[in-house]
Amino acid sequence: MHDWLVVGAGLAGLAFARDAGQTGGPVTVLDKSRGVSGRAATRRVALPDGTTARLDHGARFFTARHPRTVALAEGGVREGWNAVWTRGVATLDGRGLHVAQDTHPRYAPPQGLSTLGRVLARGLDIHTGVQVTSLARRGDHWQVHAQDGQTWAAQRLVLNLPAPQLLPLLDPLMLGDALRHSASEGALQAARRVGYAPSWAVGAVLTGAPQWAHPATRLTGGPLEWVALEHTKRPPGHPPALTLQANADWTRAHLDAPPQEVCARLLAAAEEALGETLPTRAAFAHRWRFATPTHRAPGPCHWDAALGLGWCGDWFTPDAHGPRAEAALLSGWALARQVTEGL
Repeated sequence: MHDWLVVGAGLAGLAFARDAGQTGGPVTVLDKSRGVSGRAATRRVALPDGTTARLDHGARFFTARHPRTVALAEGGVREGWNAVWTRGVATLDGRGLHVAQDTHPRYAPPQGLSTLGRVLARGLDIHTGVQVTSLARRGDHWQVHAQDGQTWAAQRLVLNLPAPQLLPLLDPLMLGDALRHSASEGALQAARRVGYAPSWAVGAVLTGAPQWAHPATRLTGGPLEWVALEHTKRPPGHPPALTLQANADWTRAHLDAPPQEVCARLLAAAEEALGETLPTRAAFAHRWRFATPTHRAPGPCHWDAALGLGWCGDWFTPDAHGPRAEAALLSGWALARQVTEGL
């Protein structure tokens, strides 16, 4: 029997697990992926010459406004695992290119954005490759059932999942009366109202560095909304590389397109937008069905002390600055604060 089970090793789940484990007892984290960090994802691309490229194909960077996030980010800069990537983002629209230097740092760890999750995961009991398929309430504890037949039991359960993935796990509990008339019933209704924009992302390793001089560019008026020069985040000698992200409308229209078609279309769009050819050595496409919350749940998180059940994520509103990596961290930390204060 575990004290705590956390389903989902994204940033919010890891932030919760670190804090709760320090004061609330041992925490075990389960995730369906092979690694941690959720959408703060870095793809490693092995090249024929033996070099490796690292491309952030989910979250683009992370920002820090809250004092605790600033301390984490700046502490990482001093320790060497984090770095300020850029202090301004260019915009390319129908009126031309606009370059803003707003001085606000955008952080990007030199070894990839997934480093942030790996730092939070240090020392935690994490089990990857665990696909959770159902939950059950048994007396005073929770049972978590996995696709491979494993069953995990815990006194308290935290879910760090996109709302559309959380609902199929909790709806049967509502039908079975396990959640009816509980503090979780209203929070579950709020989760039903959460909406997401999807995004296709393409990572491309190039044969030569592009002439485009801006490390981070937002685009309007075409299929792309983001172009990043990934090699500008990395140590010297990293192969030239791009990450492209499509806007939500284009993604919805091509949601089930083959990855190779998405690569070709978005690379062609990038060549047209940037005004240069982009010959590639390797490329991949990744579809994020739940990329960016467009309608979020109120408050920083949810905790039901009577049931020992809670959830957190960037689809909550822990501050006024929108859904991003910092929002996920703040949500996880807020949930840990709630549960440990009640113990």
